[in-house]
Amino acid sequence: NEAQQRGIGELVFNMDATQDPSYDNTVYKEVKRTADSVTLKGYDPARQLLISKTYTLHPVKNLEGEVLPGSKYLIRLTVSLLNKSPNVQDLRYMGIFGGSAYPIAKSEPKDTYTHFFYHADGSLEQEVPSYFTGGFFSSAKARVLEGPLQDLTYAGVMSQYYATILLPQDQSRGSTVYATRQEFPLTHEGNTLVPGVTVAMGIPNLTMAPNEIKTLTYDIYTGPKFNAYLRDLNLSYPAISDIMAYGWLVFLSVPMNWLLNLFHGWFGNWGVAIICMTIVVRALIWPLHKKSYMAMKRMSLVQPEMVKLKEKYPDDPQKVNMEMMKLYQKYGINPASGCVPMLIQIPIFFAFYRVLQYSAELRGQPFCLWMTDLSLPDTVGHLFGVPINILPLIMAVTMIIQMRMTPQAGERSQRIIMNLMPVMFFLFCYNFASALALYWTTQNLISIGQTALIRRLPMPVLSPAKKKKSGFFQKMMEQQRAALEEQQRKAKGRNMRNITPKK
Repeated sequence: NEAQQRGIGELVFNMDATQDPSYDNTVYKEVKRTADSVTLKGYDPARQLLISKTYTLHPVKNLEGEVLPGSKYLIRLTVSLLNKSPNVQDLRYMGIFGGSAYPIAKSEPKDTYTHFFYHADGSLEQEVPSYFTGGFFSSAKARVLEGPLQDLTYAGVMSQYYATILLPQDQSRGSTVYATRQEFPLTHEGNTLVPGVTVAMGIPNLTMAPNEIKTLTYDIYTGPKFNAYLRDLNLSYPAISDIMAYGWLVFLSVPMNWLLNLFHGWFGNWGVAIICMTIVVRALIWPLHKKSYMAMKRMSLVQPEMVKLKEKYPDDPQKVNMEMMKLYQKYGINPASGCVPMLIQIPIFFAFYRVLQYSAELRGQPFCLWMTDLSLPDTVGHLFGVPINILPLIMAVTMIIQMRMTPQAGERSQRIIMNLMPVMFFLFCYNFASALALYWTTQNLISIGQTALIRRLPMPVLSPAKKKKSGFFQKMMEQQRAALEEQQRKAKGRNMRNITPKK
């Protein structure tokens, strides 16, 4: 929040979607200090409020009584308001400022990591800075006031690696969230302006009689987005770890993040942790990898017969497809089985991509040699302005070796697509975090070793398959073959009707 003029926890007045709010200009004085707290008091003459604010370090313990590591980023804010006015006061438009968030570098992709967010009615809602500028389906807006919201449990702002979260206690829970877009200077990059967001959370709809005191309590988390820390805090602050925003791949991302932290605890190096996690993943899919290789090998054995079919029916592709399906059924070949390991690896890859996007743990962490920051590309220099990244190059080479070791089967178009995979992944990973390239390179090397091991095993022979209950793909091929036969029958019928009888 260093570039923001307003402090986290500051009082905000007149929150409205049509105009900018006003902020607390009260001059406070310290009235009490203890080992873990400080109390400030001040008087707001414009609103005739006597305000007391206490900031307290707030350690949270688990069920075993151990202080959770995430507690070191928690502060409890208690605000007491005394109405010194002779009239009843309506405080429904008052709120607590939640700070600001903005990119940490001008090179950071716009609208990728910076959000304001709130958790209401059991789900997390988040918006990027361009939410305020509008687009094809929305108009530009200077500010928003979301609400009334049901069961508003928290609100805040976050950048790629850090977050500020306002966590109201039950009696202090309001139903509105105010947010706006703002430009922030990056002092370490020549005061370059970057778009960011700010947020404030409304207090409950309060009315205060003369000399009445109202007390509001908030816990404020302001620190890194360590999934392990936030997950531990879920017991005290339900769903706080949702801000990791893993999306529908959360069922993969959370275990992967847990594994990374486990191995890092053992070895103390995040690069080694990534390698160990990759070994675990490859060990789990080893049976599928073996089955896929054997299936593709059997498909390659059918290739000569497929070539003969194309020569036999050069002008009838439907007949060729129909006969190919008969071949697959005869030898019990599932043409989709060779793709299963790749299909499984893709969601794992993207789940790890999501983990790396927000893993503050990896920021500034070295692995070895030239890899000094796993959260950045492993650039060793530039050639004509283009960064030279070593790991993606190694990744592409190992992918090509792996492809060459895999039996080539299927249609020519399918083989071309498979051979283009190294190029696509190389381009995708080239400027991304070196941790991702390290993961994919490691899994390629392990896959090469597994393939070399499989090739030492007895290879399959092409023999008619034993009769057994048809599986999903067998039934699908039977249905497709029946459809092709029906098309051929109708086409033959049309041709017969078009023949003109000789006189």
